[in-house]
Amino acid sequence: MTAYYGQFTSEREKEVLSVPLRLVGAWAENSADGVAEVFTEDGILILPGDVYKVGREEIRAFMKAAYAGPFKGSGVTGQPVDLRFASDTVALIRTHGGILAPGETEIDPELAVRSTWITVKKDDGQWYLAGYQNSPRGAGATLRW
Repeated sequence: MTAYYGQFTSEREKEVLSVPLRLVGAWAENSADGVAEVFTEDGILILPGDVYKVGREEIRAFMKAAYAGPFKGSGVTGQPVDLRFASDTVALIRTHGGILAPGETEIDPELAVRSTWITVKKDDGQWYLAGYQNSPRGAGATLRW
């Protein structure tokens, strides 16, 4: 775990970084319910390909279909590269990572992403994902200027 946290070693930073860890764990099980529960009730998921899902139920349904199709048996991985607190209950995380094809331990360059996570601490003391968006990075980037 020390390698995952890198420069983000305070207990507060580790609490916030539990959000990506919970999502990675749920994805490893291909659990649509688990992924949805990482989000707030009204959380937003934005992915390439015009994916825009609002709320746990839309996110759950999207992930359930994805795990039955193109994401079946896949995993995700990533490393935090930036973490900023906007307030005591709001933090922004930026990670570099991507999707792991079934059986793979390295990210295919076409599946590498840069992600932005907006996290919030709720009354139960737990951090949740209020907004998530990623875009291709590196060799997999498709945006043309």
